[in-house]
Amino acid sequence: MSTADGRFCGLGAILWGYDAQIGTGLLSVPFYRRDFGYQLGVDYVIPARWQSAFNSVSSIGGMFGGLAVGWIADRVGHRGAITIACIISIAAVFMQFFCPPHQNALLLIGKLVNGVALGIYISTAAAYCAEISPTPLRGITTGCVNLWIVVGQFMANCVIQGLGSREDRYAYRIPLGQNQRSKAVLLALGTKEADLHLRQIQATIALEDLYAAETTYWQCFRGTNLRRTIIALMVFVLQQIVGVIFVLGYSTYFFQLAGFKSSDSFKLGVGVTAIGVVGNLTALYSVNRFGRRPLFLWGMIGCTAVNFGIGFSSISNTKAASWVEAIFTLIFGFVYQGSIGPLGYVIFSEISSAKLRSKTVGLGIFVNSLCGMLASIVIPTVDELDALFEAKVSSRKFAETSIVR
Repeated sequence: MSTADGRFCGLGAILWGYDAQIGTGLLSVPFYRRDFGYQLGVDYVIPARWQSAFNSVSSIGGMFGGLAVGWIADRVGHRGAITIACIISIAAVFMQFFCPPHQNALLLIGKLVNGVALGIYISTAAAYCAEISPTPLRGITTGCVNLWIVVGQFMANCVIQGLGSREDRYAYRIPLGQNQRSKAVLLALGTKEADLHLRQIQATIALEDLYAAETTYWQCFRGTNLRRTIIALMVFVLQQIVGVIFVLGYSTYFFQLAGFKSSDSFKLGVGVTAIGVVGNLTALYSVNRFGRRPLFLWGMIGCTAVNFGIGFSSISNTKAASWVEAIFTLIFGFVYQGSIGPLGYVIFSEISSAKLRSKTVGLGIFVNSLCGMLASIVIPTVDELDALFEAKVSSRKFAETSIVR
C-alpha cells in the first residue's frame, strides 16, 4: 500500500465520525422526530427506547466489525478490508435513505449493518497508520485518525444546520444519504508508486505475513501482551467515562432542551465540532512535546473540571446560565479533542505488538463501540428530560422526581 492509501484510510475515519454525529444530531431535526416518533403536545418526540436503539445499534455493529477486521486483514489485506466495508456500507445507507416513515425497525437494521462497515473502517485506519509511520511521526499520524473523526462530526453538524429546518423528509434523508458519495470516492481512489517509506512498509507487510497464520485473539491476553491489551482497551473506557457521548454527541439537542432556538442550537452544534477540530490540531504538536501519558492524564482532569462547570451552571434556570452551559460545552470540546480524543487512537495503535496489531486494534474498537453502546442506552432519557426541563425542576432533583407519562 502507498501514501495515497493513508488518505484512503483516513476517509474511513471521517465516515465513522459523520455517522456517529448524524445519529444523535438528527434528534434535533423536527421532521425526523415526526416521521419516527409521536406527537406530544405541539411537538414530536422519539421514545427513549427508540433513541437508545438508534444510537446504540451502530456501536453493536462496530463491535463485530472491529473484531472481524483482524481476520479479514490477514486474508485480503487492508485495502480488501476497506473494499468490503464500502460494499456493506453502501447497502446499509440505501436502506436508511429509502426507509418509509414509522418503519423504525428497518431504519434500525440499516444502522446496524452500517455499523459493521464503520468498525472495519476505523480499525483499518488506526492499524495502517501505526504500521507505515516512522517512529517520530507515529503520534501525529495515529492522532490524525481522531482528527478525521472530528472532521466527519463537523461535516455532519454543518449538514444538519443547513438542512435541519427543511419541512420535508429530505431534512434527514439527505444527511443519511450523503455517505454514498464519500464511499464512491473510496472505491475510486488508487495508489501511487513507492515513496520514502517503501522499505518500512514492505518490512511491516513481510512481518505481518510471517505471523498471520500463527496469531489468534487469545494471544492478546497471554504473557506481556495482556498488559498491552488492557492499556489499549482502557483508553477507550476512560474516553466514555469522561462523558463524551452526552456532552458532545447530544450537544445540539441538549442546547434545545436548555432553551435555545433550533437555529441557534444548530449553530452551537457546529461550533462544538469546529472547536474540536482546532483542539485536535493542537494535539498533533503537544503529543510529542508533552508525551502521551501526561497529556491524557491532564485531559481527563480538564474534562472533569469542565463537567463540574456544566453541572453547577445548570442549577439556575436563567438565560445567562444556559449560555454558561453552552460555553462550558464548547470548552469541553476543545479540551477533549486536544487530549483524550486523539491520544486514545495514538496509544492503542502504538501499544500493541507488530504481529498482533490488527487484532489488538480490533479489540480496542470493540470496547470503544461497547462503551458507546452502553452510554447511548443509558443517556437517552430525553423524553423525561423534556418534561423535567419544561417543569423547571432543579437538575439536582432530577433523580427523585417522578414523571407522569
